[in-house]
Amino acid sequence: MLALSDNLSGIAAALEWVVIAIELFAIAIFILGVLRFSVWFISGAALRRDAHERSHQLNRGRLALGRHILAGLDVLIVADLIRTVLHFSLDTVALLGGLVLIRAVISLILEHEIRALEKE
Repeated sequence: MLALSDNLSGIAAALEWVVIAIELFAIAIFILGVLRFSVWFISGAALRRDAHERSHQLNRGRLALGRHILAGLDVLIVADLIRTVLHFSLDTVALLGGLVLIRAVISLILEHEIRALEKE
């Protein structure tokens, strides 16, 4: 099969760097989510509030983390789409399909959890 990287090597090389930058951005989103969760968790546990307030703080942290995970997964899908176009083959399309399916299931589960937490 033909790949974009075979025909437009200069552009393809630049796009590979774009993919790496997008993946690093997704990792930064995940790390920011963990940091925000940590702040909510520590503020709930360390300030020795009552059990209801600790639970509320933990839920706020879980909401923040869930939203960051969803955003990071969306960004990673963009990187995978670009990579698939650059190295188009049945294998990369199948891999992309599997990744999108797994991320879609994770997203659905997280969105369900987020809705449940928002109601509390």
